[in-house]
Amino acid sequence: IGKIKDIKNHDLTGADIFEKSVSKELSLGSKASKFVSRLIKHHLDVIRLYFLREENGDISEEINLFWYENKDIAGHLFILTLSDIYGTSEDDQFLNKIRLFIIYLQEYYFDFYTKNIVEELLLSGKEIIEILGISPSPLVGKIKKELLKQQIKGEIKTKDQAISFIKSLKL
Repeated sequence: IGKIKDIKNHDLTGADIFEKSVSKELSLGSKASKFVSRLIKHHLDVIRLYFLREENGDISEEINLFWYENKDIAGHLFILTLSDIYGTSEDDQFLNKIRLFIIYLQEYYFDFYTKNIVEELLLSGKEIIEILGISPSPLVGKIKKELLKQQIKGEIKTKDQAISFIKSLKL
């Protein structure tokens, strides 16, 4: 639905249109509306990751972010991705490559992501304030966001690493 207004960003536009308009016309509840909107918003993520890997090889940071943001809807995204390609392409080789890439993403999740990525923030806002000797402020939120980003990248896995990281930040 987003292609009519914005072909380049039709995923984001489509998600917005769906949530603000179409879901209301269909009388969908809030939970269903947000679920379908997320599927629309992220329906190109698998294909983007596939092409990014073809260009750059190691895209573990991007895959980590994909799993962090989408693990609860990943199975649905995989089905939607395959359906989208099947419905819009005659290229069976490309469809097979995407199928194999989806298998790779699943293996990555179980073999690496679940074993190496710490999703729970290792330091609370209170701990950050105490460690850095700063006052509560929006800066604490920014530090927490940067810390979580490093954790999702796989750079920080322990509380000691988290403490060293926040101490190294230029405030």
